[in-house]
Amino acid sequence: MTALSFISDYDMFKNFSLSFSNEIVCALIWSVFVALSLFIAPYHELWADEVQAFLIARDAPFTDIVSIIPHQEGQPALWHLLLKGLIVLFGEQLNITYVSIFIMSLTVGIFLFLYNVPLLYKILIPFGHYFLYQYNIISRNYCLAYLALAILGYMYPLRHKYIWRYAFALLLLAESTAFLAPIAAILGVLWLYDAYKNHTHKLTSYTAPMFMLGGFGLFMIWQILPINTEQYNIRIDDIKNYPYNVIAHFPEAFFAGENIILNLLFLFVFAWLTIKFIVMPDFWEKIKKHKKIIGDIIFIWTIFIAVYFAVRPMFYHQGLIWGLFLCSVYMFFPNYIQNKKHYFFIACLFMQIYWSFVSISYDVKHPYSAQLEVMQILQKQNLLPRKIQTIGFHTLPLQTLLSRENLYLSADTPLYWQWTQGDLKLRYVDIQKIVDEHHDILVVDAFEAPRIDLSYYENPDVFYIYKIPAAAVYKGYLFYEQGLNLYIKKSLSQPFFDS
Repeated sequence: MTALSFISDYDMFKNFSLSFSNEIVCALIWSVFVALSLFIAPYHELWADEVQAFLIARDAPFTDIVSIIPHQEGQPALWHLLLKGLIVLFGEQLNITYVSIFIMSLTVGIFLFLYNVPLLYKILIPFGHYFLYQYNIISRNYCLAYLALAILGYMYPLRHKYIWRYAFALLLLAESTAFLAPIAAILGVLWLYDAYKNHTHKLTSYTAPMFMLGGFGLFMIWQILPINTEQYNIRIDDIKNYPYNVIAHFPEAFFAGENIILNLLFLFVFAWLTIKFIVMPDFWEKIKKHKKIIGDIIFIWTIFIAVYFAVRPMFYHQGLIWGLFLCSVYMFFPNYIQNKKHYFFIACLFMQIYWSFVSISYDVKHPYSAQLEVMQILQKQNLLPRKIQTIGFHTLPLQTLLSRENLYLSADTPLYWQWTQGDLKLRYVDIQKIVDEHHDILVVDAFEAPRIDLSYYENPDVFYIYKIPAAAVYKGYLFYEQGLNLYIKKSLSQPFFDS
């Protein structure tokens, strides 16, 4: 054996050994992520937003999910259709927290095993706030967005080789959330333009995938528009301190914290790094070299920011900023991220991990909010055989705990009644008409209670305007603490309570 062949065999063995070691480390990181997620899951009580999607998937017919619900939700139907299918398979006891955990575990697995990034990033990124908590433990359609972004980042360099796979990645991105549907459309147009300019494939190879994407795109527009503004009631005028409130979401997305000092520090460091880059001697050479890439990324982010400002920007949408940032950097600047000296980025990752574990600790300390407490009171006083009416957004989780026999609803009203157009209009015009029905017990959140005549309710001391905190955890803070009130009609006899 020659020395050259020995060196060649040694290098091959060394590369194999490094690759095998990397796979083991990635498997270990993934196992810790999954185990930690499964540990947290039992402590999390579903938010009203999560239950809203569950009730729609459980009770709305397929035709309504496809044709009516998107108008009211302002979102594509994929998340509700997925939940609908899982409920059919596993029954109404499905815990949707485990659905998002499965999807985010798949997302993290794609990142760990398929992405070529420094090991330090593979250790830190999965345990950030958006991966481990906000879109993992809190089960919303945005977990599909992260899965789509993970697939897209990996598929982007192969987009002209695996045409159909890339097309389905764009379709998943568009169907995950209305925020990213325009980004999927732009990436599709840029993809077709690249094929036309570079002649990498015959354009006929792209015809069928583009017709598929275009068809789904038109169908989605038909589904969502016109948006039911009665349902989609949070408008720009209702957002406090607009547009600062929205602008602040962008720096906050990188460290997942609501702090003016951190916002200003982030913007200062970002401005300093930008100026430092601009004054470099080879700045214009780099711009010319990457002119198309820079143009594409500016175009994508301009559209995204415009959509973000226009479409109900809320705190739980901040993770989309972070996810699109990670994906776009990996797609357009894959060599840049191999430099391990991104100290500012690493500092953001550590801050996100901090907020992730703060939120987890609050979920563990405060595992239940109002819903189970209401049920415990009703069971203790033997009230569950009675008809119960729930009013208000934050009473939604209670509907998953009450049997259909106990929950009062009109004969023609589905269980997701708060979100049907007619009932929602009634709710905002005259909520008293909803309350004045044939039920025995009323559970109402603090937002709706002042608008209701409660004079025909008479509660024992234990029930008198019984305020139950309705809390939810986000970034270590407790939200929805305005409380739920439980009322009982005068018509119920006193011996009933003593039984």
